[in-house]
Amino acid sequence: MKHFLILLLAIFVLTLTALAQERSVQPVMQGSVSASAQEGTQPALQGSVLDAVGLPRQGWTTVGNLSPIEHNDFYSQSYFEQDATAFSTYSGSITVTPFIGLGLSLDTKGYDWNNSIKPRVGIKVNKYFHKGVVSIGSAYSYEDRFQSFNSGALTLFVQDWFGWQSVADKKSRFPGSTWIEAGNLVPVERGNVLELGRVSQGFVACRSSEAALVPFVEATVFHDSQGFDWDNRATVGGGVHETRFRSGLAASGLSVFTTFSFNWNLLGQPR
Repeated sequence: MKHFLILLLAIFVLTLTALAQERSVQPVMQGSVSASAQEGTQPALQGSVLDAVGLPRQGWTTVGNLSPIEHNDFYSQSYFEQDATAFSTYSGSITVTPFIGLGLSLDTKGYDWNNSIKPRVGIKVNKYFHKGVVSIGSAYSYEDRFQSFNSGALTLFVQDWFGWQSVADKKSRFPGSTWIEAGNLVPVERGNVLELGRVSQGFVACRSSEAALVPFVEATVFHDSQGFDWDNRATVGGGVHETRFRSGLAASGLSVFTTFSFNWNLLGQPR
């Protein structure tokens, strides 16, 4: 618990720092930002109100041996979401977006918590900053854990994402990002409030016209109100070191993974 609080505090401080930098550089908050850590911020939307209204869509997939404790377990996690902007301020800094989403996770060892499908439909209010976005929302989520249970429930959540020096910008040397999410995020674990956060900092070691080599360090923390082992853990390092607070298990190892992400807007300015 002590380690979790320290890491979560560090992520929170970095988030506040990003906010402070944004406010000092650009007093009038404008523009939009991708929900993906790989994407950079966009300039302020100009012209018609329709520029800030559209059908934003996003998705990502991560594949690899992501947990040193779950040794030799290869894990795949994907999420896809389609939004529809029902309301937007003229600048696009505040939006209301109904959405539908689908999450899918699979692993090679068949752990219950790593094998599930989770569709959901809901609505969220988003506040965009120059460096990130804060969202508050609610959704009806259904989860089917292939090895055991299935359940549906109304979920409430708050989340943010902030990034700096996008790797897509050729002038950037230190790309990084941070995000936090909290709420009753897992329908099967009824009444369980989950908090999770991550901070990542990279360094552009070399760059070509098509790609960049970016060594990085990161920390990810999970904590819940019901004490499930898989929901109370921290992974820290340039390689990976994982500690599970409830069981006391700890392990280090080399993690090899690949991540794909995309987003676009069917109406309005492309993102």
